[in-house]
Amino acid sequence: MAEEKLHDIAIERNLLIPVGNEAELSADLYRPSGDGPFPTLISFYPYHKDDFISTMTEAPRRYFAARGYAHLLIDFRGLGGSSGVAWEAMDRGEGRDGAQAVEWAARQGWSDGNVGMWGLSYGGISSLKTAYENPPHLKAIAPIQGSADIYHDYIYPGGCRTMLGGYGAWGSFMLAMNLMPPTNADAAGRWYKVWRDRLEHGRPYILEWDAHPAFDDYWQSRVAIAEKIKIPTFIIGGWRDIFPEGMPALYPRLAGPKKLLMGPWMHTLPDLSPFEPIDYLAELKRWFDYWLRGVKNGIVDEAPVTIFVQRANQWRHEREWPITRSTPRKLFLAPGGGLSERSQREEQGENYTANPTVGTTAGLWDPMGLGVGLPPDQGPDDLLSATYTTEPLGEDTEISGPGEATVFAELKSGDDLNLVVKLCDLDPSGASALITTGWLKGNLRNSHSKPAPLPVGEVAEFKIPLWSTSYSVPKGHRIRVSVSCSDFPRVWPTTTNPEVRLYFGGGRASSVTIPVVPNVSAKIQGPPMRRPLSPPPPSPMTPVWRIERDQVAGAVSVTTGEKTAFALQQGGNVAVNHVATARVTASRPDDATVEGETSFTMQVPVIGSVAVVTTSWVSQHGMTLTGRITVDGRVIFDKRWEK
Repeated sequence: MAEEKLHDIAIERNLLIPVGNEAELSADLYRPSGDGPFPTLISFYPYHKDDFISTMTEAPRRYFAARGYAHLLIDFRGLGGSSGVAWEAMDRGEGRDGAQAVEWAARQGWSDGNVGMWGLSYGGISSLKTAYENPPHLKAIAPIQGSADIYHDYIYPGGCRTMLGGYGAWGSFMLAMNLMPPTNADAAGRWYKVWRDRLEHGRPYILEWDAHPAFDDYWQSRVAIAEKIKIPTFIIGGWRDIFPEGMPALYPRLAGPKKLLMGPWMHTLPDLSPFEPIDYLAELKRWFDYWLRGVKNGIVDEAPVTIFVQRANQWRHEREWPITRSTPRKLFLAPGGGLSERSQREEQGENYTANPTVGTTAGLWDPMGLGVGLPPDQGPDDLLSATYTTEPLGEDTEISGPGEATVFAELKSGDDLNLVVKLCDLDPSGASALITTGWLKGNLRNSHSKPAPLPVGEVAEFKIPLWSTSYSVPKGHRIRVSVSCSDFPRVWPTTTNPEVRLYFGGGRASSVTIPVVPNVSAKIQGPPMRRPLSPPPPSPMTPVWRIERDQVAGAVSVTTGEKTAFALQQGGNVAVNHVATARVTASRPDDATVEGETSFTMQVPVIGSVAVVTTSWVSQHGMTLTGRITVDGRVIFDKRWEK
């Protein structure tokens, strides 16, 4: 194979892209030296091209520029170096701005008019939102670990409100991020007007979430409807990511050409994963080479789906998702902890009282890319749940796809309930490994958009989707289903500890259905997943993940956060200290809280010494948020939001 010719790179900073008459988006351009024109890539984020997102995207931008692409990194409206007032989180206006940026880029002399978009997390979300707007010059996208429906995929899984991950880890961090000044400040003073408008008119992202517990117009207006996305889409997701259902569930609904790659990763770029890293940039380049350059590289002739089967530790190619050769296997719950393929004739039941501390072993569900948070042994949570376990399996059993639990339950006491169903792999030593989870809020059991009270004393049928996975349970292991009413700190507990009666057998046979994929001798051929050529550089970030228990009070807390420092590309530096803690007491779920504190200490050329300090306190009943900014020791902003 001939050695790839690499271009020298030219960099232009702080290009301004008009979006309507209200704002200008600030962008940095990395492109090959020379006149061009070049196919063009865009990454579009709320995370500040001049500071936070800059470091993470530096290597990818240089990678593509050296290989013949112009690459724009663009700040959201009202954030980073962009003017205007930021949209509320996940608003469809972000996609409309993205579409205008695509068409602007296509008109520039250095662009050949063929534009692609890609990005991680919010960068993946913005790619999908922009594709939904269908700008004429957008030829392909590659969302990595993103979401087209943030309500179902993260903020309210199963109708259960996010807790530490949404309100603490991400929400409290973004409270500070959205108050930061442009850190590439111009001597003419544009930065000051941009920052002043931001401080005067901006609102915290998390402020309105608790006012919309159902899938109402607020959330429906934020969905990028997959069936209307016709632009070629390469989806990359992770089974241990925060969007393990959102990415593969999107794939079969897309209207245009598509490709799916699901690895075992947490919320991070695939080449930076601490386990099973791959050279994802080479895969993206093949995708964009075909759709933007017309290179006949065979990518659209390959099997379009590639998955990593956990526990078996192998990559496999498939022709579709969900996998059509999978067969649904129904396992019935039985009193006394049994789980089998045959339901009992006689209806029976057993009572379970909720414990709001259940969930701490389910992993961190980390949106911040800390590189920690994989689920440990589920034993402590299993002991506090109602568990049902098969006999040892007679053969390896691969579970690939989405499952579903059907639980017949009666609310004996309490105001409402969360039903949480976990599927686990129990090895011969008794260690319990989490495979996947499903959630359902009681009053949303019939419809996520139309709440209906859950009457005490009536038996209801709960259909609980289990999020997609690919996992092989080895021969001799057992499959365990655990049922509880809590997944702390992933979701808020109900304000009371409900007592429920679970039913088995007869006409109320609670069960779980899993997609079992048979082994085949003839494997589908596809390209190998290549490892990165070199390991990633050491991260300057120190992650935080603590689980603490007060055995006397029956309380538990989970803390996450990070400490880091980095230099600004334009001179100066930023130091970060971010911590968020969720707390709950077994006897008082109504007192559960999430608290966050974030400080950014910056030396910024032109501006001076800047400190942004924010706090957040969120309870079952409201929230208090504060933000304080000093410049060279003088307070220039001090605000409190309460509801």
